[in-house]
Amino acid sequence: MTSEPTGKTELTLATDRMPIGRFLMTAAHGDQRNGMLVTRVQKCADEPITVTVAVQKGHALSPLIRDSAIFGLCQLRDQDLLLSRLFNRPGELHGEDPFLGHCLVPDTGRVPIPAASASWVRCDLIRHLDIEADHEIYIGRVIAGGVIETAAEATAVDSTPTARKRRNGTATKKVKKPTRSRPGLDNRVAKPTPAISKSPAAESNESS
Repeated sequence: MTSEPTGKTELTLATDRMPIGRFLMTAAHGDQRNGMLVTRVQKCADEPITVTVAVQKGHALSPLIRDSAIFGLCQLRDQDLLLSRLFNRPGELHGEDPFLGHCLVPDTGRVPIPAASASWVRCDLIRHLDIEADHEIYIGRVIAGGVIETAAEATAVDSTPTARKRRNGTATKKVKKPTRSRPGLDNRVAKPTPAISKSPAAESNESS
């Protein structure tokens, strides 16, 4: 095992290539609700849809998830700055409700879901694994979710003349199929043949 100048080993460099994302994990119980940024989120089953989340130990959501047995996952937009900055400072939000003043998605079973998210799911906690590492794992069964389309995205889609009915939040376009060509006709480009004029020398030769 070799070590790079940055102090990272080959194992770290290899595992750092595994996909990660930007998500906000939320939970609420009683009159308390909170959230924290997570990156290690993975869909682990299709039927029923199940996800796993690896969270660093000692976070403020642990008692809320344990007592409510439910949590939310919100995918952050690439250009998001507000939520990223707000929940990147959990120590400064101790005792306060970080969702005050934010527009939330309705009918999510009291789980706070910011409307500024790109997508969201609400999960029932089915397993909590306290592994011998600096992270612990939460496994949740997805019971609700959706994709949030902003007004700008909706306007951009609706203004496209060839836009068709959306499927799963994505507008599809009708692609015109090429017509079948007829050999010798459609594949041939007809060009006018230039007129050939005879020179006076040629006419004199013909007359002699």
